[in-house]
Amino acid sequence: MKVMTSLIEGLRTVNRLIDFLFRNLAALVMVILLGTVLWAVFSRTVGIVAPWTDKVMLVFLPVLAFLVAPIAYRRGANVALDIVSDALPKRLQRLLSLAIHLFILLILLMALDLSLRKVGFRPTAIAAIIEGVAGVDLDVIRPFKAKIKIPVLGIEWRTVHFVMPVAFFTMILANIELLLRYAVGLADPDSKYVKPIRSFEDVASNVGS
Repeated sequence: MKVMTSLIEGLRTVNRLIDFLFRNLAALVMVILLGTVLWAVFSRTVGIVAPWTDKVMLVFLPVLAFLVAPIAYRRGANVALDIVSDALPKRLQRLLSLAIHLFILLILLMALDLSLRKVGFRPTAIAAIIEGVAGVDLDVIRPFKAKIKIPVLGIEWRTVHFVMPVAFFTMILANIELLLRYAVGLADPDSKYVKPIRSFEDVASNVGS
């Protein structure tokens, strides 16, 4: 148990650092998007040609989504139906959460595999794990290889798509932390490590714990 709690603390430190970094990057992207929108409106009003504004928004909107996704996933900031799980005994709740996040881990591994292929890498080890566990051969899938450039900006789509494997990798780190927390919860359902990340992180007394 002590080893698991130490792993949780280590992953929590890493994931909190990612959370902090991504929140600030997301804020920066939002400022860029806001400035771009304002300039687009102004330029069209006064007749200035600014075709780059549409392309900047096209690039930064998906970037923003993939920056926010790992934070939202770890904190459980999503719509959820808890009627069934809340009616179960605490240990069964932890077991159900553990099973759900194991399934999510498989989906995240597939997403990481496909997103790496999208930017030109073939993750052999990940593909072997997925095929061994789920029997899915991702080699038969031929995702779009982003070698074309974005008009006006002259940037390859590949460069923009790098945010996808980074986001999926950080979500996997968050997933492993959650899995360890629910595993601890099977032995001690009332452990502080099983509390929802959102409330756990927001309590000032737990910031340094």
